[in-house]
Amino acid sequence: MKIVKGENEKNIAWLQVTSGQGPKECAWVVARLEPIILQEAKKADLSAERIEALAFDKLLRKQNLIETDAYLSILIRLQGRGVDEFVQSWQGTIKWQGESPYRPKHKRFNWFVGVATLAIPEKQNVELSSLSKDIDFESMRTKGPGGQHVNKTNSAIRATHRPTGLQVRVETDRSQHRNKQIALERLQMLLAQRGSNEKKSIEHARWLQHYDVKRGSPTRIFYGKGFTENH
Repeated sequence: MKIVKGENEKNIAWLQVTSGQGPKECAWVVARLEPIILQEAKKADLSAERIEALAFDKLLRKQNLIETDAYLSILIRLQGRGVDEFVQSWQGTIKWQGESPYRPKHKRFNWFVGVATLAIPEKQNVELSSLSKDIDFESMRTKGPGGQHVNKTNSAIRATHRPTGLQVRVETDRSQHRNKQIALERLQMLLAQRGSNEKKSIEHARWLQHYDVKRGSPTRIFYGKGFTENH
């Protein structure tokens, strides 16, 4: 695992939480873990925000009106001093022990999800300061939820890397500046993996993690609907 340490942006990590090939209960656990991770990051004086979320139910993946209660995976961006120790405390298998929220009489009480860090290979690292010179940014309206909560400002950003044609869209924050920074980091990781012998692409690497949730030796264990943890 390598933390991004560019010239201007230091101590950044991207943490993916995945339900793997588990049932919907595991995806429910992923959703419950997100606020716990964000809260712990805040206590550790780290900035943390969800960058992407992939709904467990396929019908909910290409819409913005319904907030799902179960995720196949979420991607969280962390930044600050001590971020490497923080992600180490989460990496691996997380176990939740409790009654299924969907099948109350189900006999199974142990559910497992995986947490992994997305890393940039050492030899392929591209500095953000150099990368930004080759990127075109376009602002647009966000796709936020309907009704009165629509973000009506043009804060969403589409970033295109001219030499390769790689393109990403980011609408995580209401600030164009923050969305541009996140778009740069996403392109940085994609370019770092492009042509690498380690993996065909970072997206392929992320999908491989969905098949790699191990049930044994969990890093952390949570119990019941309150997600209490015994240390």
